[in-house]
Amino acid sequence: MKTKIINTIRQWVPETASLIPDIDHLDDTVADYQLLHKLAEVCMHKIHSGRENELERVQEIAKIVNLLYHRGNQYTRNAIENEFLTALSFEESPGSLKMHLELLPVELRKGYIKTILEN
Repeated sequence: MKTKIINTIRQWVPETASLIPDIDHLDDTVADYQLLHKLAEVCMHKIHSGRENELERVQEIAKIVNLLYHRGNQYTRNAIENEFLTALSFEESPGSLKMHLELLPVELRKGYIKTILEN
């Protein structure tokens, strides 16, 4: 049985199904971290496209991650901070911070700022 992170993301973000084809054969922790990292890469690709519909999709994905983050245990929050938010923060620049914050739900912004400051 897969974790809450994997089950939730697979259910609500169908484009992630092809990101890690062998996910069912990985250790759950490794799979969680890899899936969150790949999801961040998908979001960054959509952000870089600059297309309105892609930015809206990033907001939808961020809402799902936000739900996991705020309803999850410490493991889930750490995984999201370490893989999803950190991957997003590596792409950060002074010019993009405002846009990135606007794409994230208000509740997830705190975790994002925390991640930026720690890295």
